[in-house]
Amino acid sequence: MKQITLIGILFITLLVLMSCELGSKSYAEEVFEKVKLNSNKIPDGFKLHFKEIQAQLKAGSLVLVTPENEIKKVNATEYVKGRYVALFDRDIDAIKSIEPNEETLVILKAALDLFYYADTIYKFDFPHIARMIDEGRAQEDIERAITNLEENKSQILNEKYNKVHDLIMPYADKHGVKYEIITMPKPIRYK
Repeated sequence: MKQITLIGILFITLLVLMSCELGSKSYAEEVFEKVKLNSNKIPDGFKLHFKEIQAQLKAGSLVLVTPENEIKKVNATEYVKGRYVALFDRDIDAIKSIEPNEETLVILKAALDLFYYADTIYKFDFPHIARMIDEGRAQEDIERAITNLEENKSQILNEKYNKVHDLIMPYADKHGVKYEIITMPKPIRYK
């Protein structure tokens, strides 16, 4: 009899805890996660992407994992299409799915502006440079295209990123969102 009573009490306690939605995210945490954490995918520059693509292509190790979980050797255009073109689609949809309030309206608009800008770069500029690589264009032409991308769009992207950062961090602090800023070490540049 004691065991049945104990099981009943545990079941009721579990039911009460589940109905209180313990473990679910607050609105502020959801906004922070979908805006700030996803914005960490946005690179600080584009040269490294293309250096890695070219190095892996030269070594014969440029691959993608297919939806069937098969590893497939690809060219630069296929790699960019598979890896980068749809990178921000889910993030944009996630931000759009947040119902804005008076406080988050500006944050969400700035975040969408940032993600749409990055998305455009990944959907149009990246494939253009990848095609140049696949066509065997002169390295100087490829580097010039990458430099033009850096010079023309990196600063704007950084400004949009910083705007979102400057809006979301005080919002997170105000609403008690727990986060940790990690300083990543600079990558080693081998020549």
